[in-house]
Amino acid sequence: PAQATGQAWRGGTNRMVGLDQVSINNISRFEVNFSPTPESQGMALAGSVNMIPRSSFERSRPQFNFSSYVMMRDNAKNWNRTPAPRHPTRKVHPGSDFSYINPVSKNFGFTLSAGFNRQYSGEPQAQMFWRGTQQPTNGVAFPHTTYDQPYLTSFVVRNSGKDTKRSSFGVTADYRLTQHDRFTFSFQASTFDVAINHNALTFSIDRINPGDFTTTSSRSAPGMGSIQMVTTGADRANWTYMPSLIWRHDGPIWKMESGYSYSRARNRNRTLESGFFDTATVRRTGLNVAFSDIFYLRPRVITVTDAAGAAVDPYSLSSYYLTTATDNTRGTDDTKRTAYANIRRDFFGAIPLSLKSGLDFRQAARDQRANNPGYTFFGPDNVATNFTTASDDRPGPFIDPSFSSRVAPYGFPKIESISNELLYQYWQANPNQVRLTNANNAYRAPINLSKRAEELVSSAYIRGDLQFFQNRMKVVGGVRVEQTNIEAEGPLTDPTRNYQRDAQGNPVLGANGRPLLLVPATNALGVSQLTFIDRGAQSEKEYLRWFPSLNVSYNLRENLILRGAYSTSIGRPDYNQYAGGVIIPDIEALDAGTPITVSNVSIKPWRARSFTAGLEYYFQGVGKIGVSAFRRDIEDFFGSVTFLPPASFYAENGLDPATYGMYEVTTQHNVDDTVRMQGIKVDYKQSLTFLPPWARGVSVFANATAQRLLGPATSNFDGFVPRTANWGVNLNRGRYALRMNWNYRGNQRRLAIANPGPATSIEPGTFTYWSKRLYVDVNAEYTFYKRFAAFAALRNIGDTPDDVQVYGPSTPQESQFRQRVEFGSLWTFGIKGTF
Repeated sequence: PAQATGQAWRGGTNRMVGLDQVSINNISRFEVNFSPTPESQGMALAGSVNMIPRSSFERSRPQFNFSSYVMMRDNAKNWNRTPAPRHPTRKVHPGSDFSYINPVSKNFGFTLSAGFNRQYSGEPQAQMFWRGTQQPTNGVAFPHTTYDQPYLTSFVVRNSGKDTKRSSFGVTADYRLTQHDRFTFSFQASTFDVAINHNALTFSIDRINPGDFTTTSSRSAPGMGSIQMVTTGADRANWTYMPSLIWRHDGPIWKMESGYSYSRARNRNRTLESGFFDTATVRRTGLNVAFSDIFYLRPRVITVTDAAGAAVDPYSLSSYYLTTATDNTRGTDDTKRTAYANIRRDFFGAIPLSLKSGLDFRQAARDQRANNPGYTFFGPDNVATNFTTASDDRPGPFIDPSFSSRVAPYGFPKIESISNELLYQYWQANPNQVRLTNANNAYRAPINLSKRAEELVSSAYIRGDLQFFQNRMKVVGGVRVEQTNIEAEGPLTDPTRNYQRDAQGNPVLGANGRPLLLVPATNALGVSQLTFIDRGAQSEKEYLRWFPSLNVSYNLRENLILRGAYSTSIGRPDYNQYAGGVIIPDIEALDAGTPITVSNVSIKPWRARSFTAGLEYYFQGVGKIGVSAFRRDIEDFFGSVTFLPPASFYAENGLDPATYGMYEVTTQHNVDDTVRMQGIKVDYKQSLTFLPPWARGVSVFANATAQRLLGPATSNFDGFVPRTANWGVNLNRGRYALRMNWNYRGNQRRLAIANPGPATSIEPGTFTYWSKRLYVDVNAEYTFYKRFAAFAALRNIGDTPDDVQVYGPSTPQESQFRQRVEFGSLWTFGIKGTF
């Protein structure tokens, strides 16, 4: 959904949009600012990226560009129909896009652009849960252990399919009213639709005896193991549109600009309305489960037997009983408005001076409603599943013949899965055999997930540009002020609404001195209907912040520049925080490091002071090399308290533990200590013109960042990456071009694992990490006839997966793995032309 924040569009086209909703097909260029200036938003910690839309006045003659291509994954190169979400589909899909620029006259012109593509991704997943690192021990079902001896109690393998369709459209119109005045109207629109099917098989040890585990093996106590399969379906649709109007005056004395933009995004996820359940769960308990020969990714051997010792096939639906199903209806609407105006004048004299001042108003609102009620399967005998041989709750009639025919990843065989569509059809024909699990939870869930929040940021700034010493020294400085006002509404719990009251409105007290109740506590649904109010909680928040900044550059030599900068910035809380309730992660993101968030209405933004110094050397006309150091002092940073919730948490918030049981829960607060971030950056790019003629056309680039955190509150920096690097080589020979890029990201530290007690075997300093990774991309292009060229783009050619680890100082290597998701390499082959 359109929720990313940042200065995405310059000149008011749209400054706050969801980046997954922006098509670059109508983008002319990118502008990158590496240090905030007074025009930058207060949350611009290290600069901003501006995407500049196309303008018809960029060319003197019309131009039409197009490309047509096919897209595929290297692990799904199927021209024929194979299993996929909802029904079998092809995995190789065509796509196309075009752009047209027409300067009709010197005073009027327009541009058009559009595009469509479709891509499939398998996204298999493996996940392990270790007691003593990821999950606590309790000394009863899970014996305590030393920090260096965690043990495996759960393993998940997931067979997945995801089908995504995207489309975009853009139009701009430019009109020159006078020699110095121009109006630009722009309209951008895009859509995407996602169909998902996940089939997750979980092997669980629900109780383990002391001594029955090592770091490479574990086995359940007799009859204390279980297996479970959860089939998840999703049908998500999103559209976004963004109109804007801009006026620019470029006069000899005054330069002015003003504009207004509006964006609207709607995200909808429907399951029952689309004809299927969101999840369907089959389960078997009372088993013996054992893991042995455990290595980094999975146990090589998994043994499942019944109480008598007979083998149980965990990959066949005949071994299971159908237990529950859920719905997942979610709707999110985002509205964003931006209005701005600025004026500039240049003064020429002994010391050239430019002054610029402006106003900026940005309003963002989000309205969210969601519901995910649970259903219990009763079957023809009208009795909930009791896991007996005589039960009529076997899931065989609902097998998905298509998806069940897929070979599972990571060395597993075919895993039979439920068809959520067939189960839905059965429910429609037999409504009494699939019923709401808990009417109270079904009432509370949509209220707890119903919220609205609106943020208005009103800004003003003044900027001055000075030049000294015959323009060798340039100074850009000024100040920005931002007033933030937030209004939010969310769920309200008011127990006093259940009190009996007299004619004067006073509570009626019983013999024990406590108020008498209208509805007895034993009637949970009745109590909730009186005391749990949809959007009954209203909250307001406001704060004023000043952002001074100073940027200085000095030409030590013609090709050697010394730079320095100082700026202040803030980190705004997600304004959903002020609406109360919980914020649940997007299960489509497959991110085990993203927690369920319990809102904190009292949280305030953090503040940062940044200092940067750097030196740049330019190779004459062919490149540069630069090095810079930075330091940031951050106050009131967001601290997190993270924990694995009890079973009652899911019931109270209407969440299905089969779907959300993999996520920790966190609530945020402002920490008292100041955290210092410091680091160094190196940037290099050069055209290798000194090579012999046979090697002409070669250029290279590389950049790297190394940073560290200092201070007692550094454990709260979720997402901190100490090392990143990018490098590549380009070969351009006119008719053909070849480019290879490498992108490296070091271990990214996520959440700290909370230690709920001194004897839970979780070592202090245990964190979740996104593992280090290296992506390699290859792009090639060949002009084979005048205006036509063939191209190929291979992303992540090494099939590098996304891995998650959890470990502390003493965790052994073989026990650190948490999750792996493989997206495969995306291949695009096509033809493009210019006319």
